Amino acid sequence: MAQQNYYPEEVLVEKMQSGQYGWLDYVNHFSAEWQEEYARYCEEKGLMVGDDSAEAFVRYKDEQLEAAMERGDA
Repeated sequence: MAQQNYYPEEVLVEKMQSGQYGWLDYVNHFSAEWQEEYARYCEEKGLMVGDDSAEAFVRYKDEQLEAAMERGDA
């Protein structure tokens, strides 16, 4: 199996801003956990794997983080 490289969020944002990465690349290079969660997210919602669903997944994760911060969990 190929070695997967993961990057800090700042690096991923830079790669997206430069046009080197799209949303799917962002998710796939964020963490192994995100890759697994994203696969489940697509399966549960009946979505195709791609940039559109990856962007929706990142928004979903942001909403989860915001909710956790409001509750004081984060």
